[in-house]
Amino acid sequence: MASPSSAHCLWRALILIAMNQDNPVVGTQRVAGIVENATPMPIAPKAVSGRGLYYQYGIRLNDNALISVDGELDTPHTIGSEVSLERQHHKKGADTFRLLLD
Repeated sequence: MASPSSAHCLWRALILIAMNQDNPVVGTQRVAGIVENATPMPIAPKAVSGRGLYYQYGIRLNDNALISVDGELDTPHTIGSEVSLERQHHKKGADTFRLLLD
């Protein structure tokens, strides 16, 4: 039997999958940006179940937009470093971003 935290994670993943089916990615583009800040997350690790520690980055894109992207602890990026991202354009017009491993 699954523990409550793993059951919660599974439920959350199923909700995200269902939401993405209604708003699929229709195009991608490789973009670059500069790391402006990095915050270890979650700020209160004991308050969160189902996900480990990670970084949340503030990244300034080349078009001057400031975005927020999550990244894993095993691949930290220093402030001022250039990073590559994948811009994912969704059917309903929203863009999401994903850090790429260089």
